[in-house]
Amino acid sequence: MARKNALIALLCIILILSTSASFFIYRQQQQAIEVLSNKLIEKENVIQKLSGAGKESSMVPPGGEGVSSANIVAVRSDSRLGVIGRVYVEVREGNGRVLADTHPFVEPDTQYSARKAVKVAEKFTNRDVSNMDIIISFDVNGTLIGGPSAGAAIAVATVAAIEGKNVREDAVITGTIEEGGRIGHVGGVFEKAKAAEMNGMKLFLMPEGQEVYEERIRKEKIFGFTFVNVYSSPVDLKDYMKGKMEVEEVSTIDDVVAYMIL
Repeated sequence: MARKNALIALLCIILILSTSASFFIYRQQQQAIEVLSNKLIEKENVIQKLSGAGKESSMVPPGGEGVSSANIVAVRSDSRLGVIGRVYVEVREGNGRVLADTHPFVEPDTQYSARKAVKVAEKFTNRDVSNMDIIISFDVNGTLIGGPSAGAAIAVATVAAIEGKNVREDAVITGTIEEGGRIGHVGGVFEKAKAAEMNGMKLFLMPEGQEVYEERIRKEKIFGFTFVNVYSSPVDLKDYMKGKMEVEEVSTIDDVVAYMIL
């Protein structure tokens, strides 16, 4: 009986070691892929910075009755790194349509967010846009646009286009937009802030009360094997960016306009 128990225990140990080894190899492969991806994205961000990212790009929509644009920031799903892009809003005579350019591909939730942003802008400016078409397009290095986190940026760009004003080129906001004009919480704020700072932004706006976390990696050795754990650590973004970039919290479209429209 004792011999049988010992054999079972040995088999369990072998199974655990085999599983651990497989997991270790898998993590090493994932890390190698992540490192390569990070280097490529970092190189892309540096090129953006040197070429004047955050300023007007050549992909400006055709002239209309009112054209404006604003910086947007997103997080890539493959590398979890932030990237800076731009949203363009053109207001022209039409039939009250909100049209979203789907190149690069814009997911349905982003299109729905754009419609809410237009409603907020219409209410904020007290202008009737039922006889206008509002055309929204994005330029984010061909990255797929998904999620509602660009809603606040779309709203402020729409306000500027309707009023014939400009949006600060050295500022960026991340946040959803609600029909009442409130700015909602989003994810990936730390990664977005780092991308904004790397690309020369002077002002980063985020939702009021937003909790910010940094993903960190911790390595542990167990039975001679190295295990990699990814965990989140809270960050005081204002303190983290002190001396590099101003960070402010906003709660409504009124706050955003006050900071971003010239």
